[in-house]
Amino acid sequence: MPWRFERDARSITRRNARLLRVLGRLLNVFAEDPYNKSGRHDIKKLTGLKPGEGQWRIRAGDYRLRYDIFGRDVVLYAVRHRREAY
Repeated sequence: MPWRFERDARSITRRNARLLRVLGRLLNVFAEDPYNKSGRHDIKKLTGLKPGEGQWRIRAGDYRLRYDIFGRDVVLYAVRHRREAY
């Protein structure tokens, strides 16, 4: 459901322009280290979820992005405020 990410991101960035810059930085993180092997990023693998349900989470301030990794591809599923993320 990558369309959900687009909808969430559009809605949130309208209210919080700073988040747009943060999302840009996170895209670089996904390109370089989506599994967080370096340990430099606040990335966590969520338990109890199957591939395609957003098994990974990265924290960006008060927001959480859920994504999956398929080979070298990162699929973004949702960006939500932390109180609505789980």
